[in-house]
Amino acid sequence: MKDSRIREFEKILEGIRVPANMGMEQQAQLMKPISDIVEEMLPSRLYRFRQCSERNFDAVYKDQIWVSRGSDVNDDYDTCLYYDNKKINEWLKSLHDEKFYLKILNLKSTQSIPKLIRDFFPAQELEKRLTIIQQLSQHDIEKFAFDFKQYIQDNLSKKLEEITALIQQGVKFACFSENISSAMMWGHYAENGTGFALGYDFRAGKLNNCPECDKLEKECLYPMLCHIYPIIYNNKRYDATEYAMYMFQYWLLSDVLCKCGFVNNSQWINIVMPCPDNSMLSKIAIHKSSEWKPEKEWRLFCSNYRPDFFYEAHSVVKKNSVAIYLGRKISSINEKILKDIAREKGIECYKMELNKSQVYKLKPIKQKL
Repeated sequence: MKDSRIREFEKILEGIRVPANMGMEQQAQLMKPISDIVEEMLPSRLYRFRQCSERNFDAVYKDQIWVSRGSDVNDDYDTCLYYDNKKINEWLKSLHDEKFYLKILNLKSTQSIPKLIRDFFPAQELEKRLTIIQQLSQHDIEKFAFDFKQYIQDNLSKKLEEITALIQQGVKFACFSENISSAMMWGHYAENGTGFALGYDFRAGKLNNCPECDKLEKECLYPMLCHIYPIIYNNKRYDATEYAMYMFQYWLLSDVLCKCGFVNNSQWINIVMPCPDNSMLSKIAIHKSSEWKPEKEWRLFCSNYRPDFFYEAHSVVKKNSVAIYLGRKISSINEKILKDIAREKGIECYKMELNKSQVYKLKPIKQKL
């Protein structure tokens, strides 16, 4: 793929923000320019390199793609949150302003509390908290301002590290390449050419094909939501400082509310302080070092509202392959297994061979089944 198209894709994606409090139809409309350019850029076939194993053969037979967490892939920087400490410190300095805290604490009655907050908490509880605030002296307010800033400084570094780990564990994707003829890819991801690869067609929005609920004639309670993006290669890490600050403020508000007795507060916080950009995790996960550029990678991202999805190390997406590619040095028994699967599923099968030309490029030779 030409670099100019990738730059165009990057520019469009970076210019779009999807607020969490926006409806699903509005979000889809907002993301349409991305969907359109991805559809234009998608190759007719993307390839997933695999090792020969019973589990991988079973996945081929069942049309399964296993998606993994960012923390489990082979690049230490993958989905690793980068934030600018200078910007973080500037934000901290802006908090150390007694007038800022006075404005928050100077509430005359429960009616001066935003309606959104009043709707979520019992009036009696709010009145009790308001009375405590109104009884604070100027000295108490200034002390609170100082202590609060110190509390942030004491927890900032540790919490940002925890947030980074949370992102790496929460983002799930499967990796594909544009290049089936790369000896490097066969060497790195298919056991030195003794494994195999699968070809997929993701065009026309065909990102998965789970038929289970259709067969049962009922609406799926937990549909698998998928989207696919090309990797953006750069020599500098993606700056996600704004998102890091949002995540820290989310934790901070939740922690303060818990200390005040409001334990189950996530629903309220998500409404009061919605995520400014629901697409941020994908933006973080598609930026990689230019060292990886020869892989010509695409990523299929998947999410699901099923309660245990976030905690799974690996999750499955239903998607049929359109071809099987056998490694040049695959064993005879593994070759037979995969050819039998291809024959039964009615898909093409190829075997990689050395190219006779001077170019370092493997050649797929179609097999008779």
